[in-house]
Amino acid sequence: MDEDCQTLLSFFPQDWQEIALATGALKGLRKNKSPEGLLRTLLIHLGCGYSLRETALRARKAEWADLSDVALMKRLQKSREWLRLMCIALFQSRGVALSCHGAFQVRVFDATTVKEPGKTGSLWRIHYRVC
Repeated sequence: MDEDCQTLLSFFPQDWQEIALATGALKGLRKNKSPEGLLRTLLIHLGCGYSLRETALRARKAEWADLSDVALMKRLQKSREWLRLMCIALFQSRGVALSCHGAFQVRVFDATTVKEPGKTGSLWRIHYRVC
């Protein structure tokens, strides 16, 4: 698991821990002041879609962070700017052009096929976009 984490961390900017300090993401972190533990905890919440309570439990069992679900929510709010700056750095490292203020617009497209039951059921294609 640590190898996977080190691989993931290699994609982030080299100064990701300093960015965490500068943006206040670690401010007030009491029991476990590890930026890596906090980042792992936030990523399992954001990436896996676990509830705050489930994420807090998994982070506690993995010994990454000892947070309640409410503390995790507050920590997530404090980490907004940190995560935003890391996303911008990731986009820039991949050659994605951003505006002068680091803003970018994301569009999500999906195409889904829905088939009515039975032999003669109609086939529907649904396309939608979220901006």
